[in-house]
Amino acid sequence: MNMQDKIGQLENFIKTLPIVDHHCHNVIDKQPNIELPLAFVLSEGDSINNPLFLNQLKSTLIFKRSIKDIYKFYYGKDFIEDQEENGEIDENIIEHEINMKRNEIGTDNIMRAVFTRSNIEAIILDDSLKFSINSVELPLKSNTWHSQFTKVYKVIRLETLLEKSLIEAKINNMSFFVWKSYIEKSFRDTIDNPIDDIKVVGLKSIVAYRCGLGVENPSIQKVLEEYEKVINEIQINNNHINNNSNNNYNNNNNNNNNINNNNSGGNILTMNQINYRIENKTMINFFIHIAMGVSSTLSRPIPIQIHTGFGDSDLSLELSNPLLLKPLIESYPNVPIVLLHCSYPFFREAGFLSWVYPNVYVDIGLAIPFLSINGMKNSIQSMLELAPIDKIIYSSDSHYIPELFYLGSMWARNIIFKVLSKSLKNNEITLKESKEFAFKIFKTNCLNLYKL
Repeated sequence: MNMQDKIGQLENFIKTLPIVDHHCHNVIDKQPNIELPLAFVLSEGDSINNPLFLNQLKSTLIFKRSIKDIYKFYYGKDFIEDQEENGEIDENIIEHEINMKRNEIGTDNIMRAVFTRSNIEAIILDDSLKFSINSVELPLKSNTWHSQFTKVYKVIRLETLLEKSLIEAKINNMSFFVWKSYIEKSFRDTIDNPIDDIKVVGLKSIVAYRCGLGVENPSIQKVLEEYEKVINEIQINNNHINNNSNNNYNNNNNNNNNINNNNSGGNILTMNQINYRIENKTMINFFIHIAMGVSSTLSRPIPIQIHTGFGDSDLSLELSNPLLLKPLIESYPNVPIVLLHCSYPFFREAGFLSWVYPNVYVDIGLAIPFLSINGMKNSIQSMLELAPIDKIIYSSDSHYIPELFYLGSMWARNIIFKVLSKSLKNNEITLKESKEFAFKIFKTNCLNLYKL
């Protein structure tokens, strides 16, 4: 078989591969009269109320490429075919026609089409990502809703659990050691008894956003001091306190319910009314060590996904270099750690870590499809200079709109094909090996890691 035939075989094989998406988020429950601009969805910039910035984001390569991809998804042809006479593409018209088709089809049918055409067999949701416009939080589709279209699993975001536990501690006047026992038990209960019957298969941390990836292991004395500061920071109006609640955790800490379902007759509503964002480095680092410690004692330690590399303006990029995680990686050698988002622009550092530590894995989401075509190709190719194929995992990092599942799948197939075909041409790998590698990236590496 000549090389051209081999390349053709590989391309056809990758196009039809089933996918397991190991990191994504819930779709927004579409509201009447609200259309999210594609330029906003296809960036990490806060542009929703900034028309100038929103228009600038329309000059990114991902926007130029993706708006045409989405149009073709809905209409089955290139928009440019309709514009050949005047030779100009009006992207406002494209977006208007996309929105008309969306409204006509409806979110359920869009999701069904996306998952069928993308051949997505399962997803792992991080359901803690919220979305607000002008301080009004928009509802998201439930995990159960997503399970209409594919098999659904989920990860538990550590910072969200920590915030909820601290609010409970404030409401119920918990001492530090009572809170510590409570959060340890609640963490285990949340994994074992999820409130929506969606199986928990991993953990997730956004520590990069809150205080950076340099995770330390603070002393108990330091944690105790910071705990008192944090409890004092949480503001609770007397009206938040439910008069029917007579629980006092200082006197009785034998509560057996998980953190998402405690005090079902008492404080669960008041907790939802209180907003608190944890940014205290000591407390976040302490809880990460609690979670990693618990995972390490399990017969099958559960993986933790950690945001690395680029993100929105809330992030200090210099503190999201995965090399900062070396002490944490070394402290829990049996706990799998997945570096999210190809760690872009630190993709070589991510590849290095996966090469020297047996418990480090790398995912390719967000970098694909949010970079330019050359950016996607160069990132994956550079990471593969060292990274074992067995430790690379597909994800879309899809969020808010169904079409990101489609774009992630389409461009990941395209880029993985380009990278593997180059290695095939260079005689680094055989056709059989290139097919095996693609299958691992899109499916079996995830199944093996999460024991699905």
